[in-house]
Amino acid sequence: MTPERVTPRHRRAARLGLAGAVLGLIAGTLQATVGPRIPEWTGAKASPIGLGLLTIGLAALAGWAALRQRDPRLSVWGRATCALALAGPGLLCLSTVGRLWYPSAVLMVVAGVMSIDSWRDTARAFADDWLRVLLGVLGGFELLMAASAAPTLGLVGAAGGIALIAAAVLRSVPRVVVIGLLAVGTIPFAVLAWYAIAPLLLAVTAALIAIPVLRNSFDESTAGSTAMRGDAR
Repeated sequence: MTPERVTPRHRRAARLGLAGAVLGLIAGTLQATVGPRIPEWTGAKASPIGLGLLTIGLAALAGWAALRQRDPRLSVWGRATCALALAGPGLLCLSTVGRLWYPSAVLMVVAGVMSIDSWRDTARAFADDWLRVLLGVLGGFELLMAASAAPTLGLVGAAGGIALIAAAVLRSVPRVVVIGLLAVGTIPFAVLAWYAIAPLLLAVTAALIAIPVLRNSFDESTAGSTAMRGDAR
């Protein structure tokens, strides 16, 4: 059998995404260290350290997604996840480090678009698993709220948003891991921001969406186990 090869387009997407991630790490570091000294470049943010650390984390996530482009075995869902992990931070961090992020935004969004092999197949995959898509969208909303929050709350919200997105995209992990990610993604942020209604609504909505997601995951794993036992016989 001829081994699968990475297409030239995916290699270019990986290079562009990695370049954007490296520039993003630099931008986040500058925001966290000297952001108040260059407000015209960093957006004159009230919480430069927290936003800088959030930017570093999202740039690292985009870098991971860029490296994944070199895997020719990625499924349609895997490609879509990488595209979102590139384009999402590329757009979100425009609100965290100002002009310093412009080059990274362009590189990451272009890399995300290039990650998709078939838009029709991607749309079909999203439609077939729309509850996970909604869960990932909630994680993105939490990241948006974290970007404008105080440093401590912002870091907790950023970790929670990433946890919700991970719970949405990780399809083969045990159910207890998904439950843990959902708890990390909702409870700490809602407790620390008890005075605001949005984090509480986010937690309740995520819980309502998670119930059928967990049930479907359990049904799929049960069906897989039954099939394996049948094959063994």
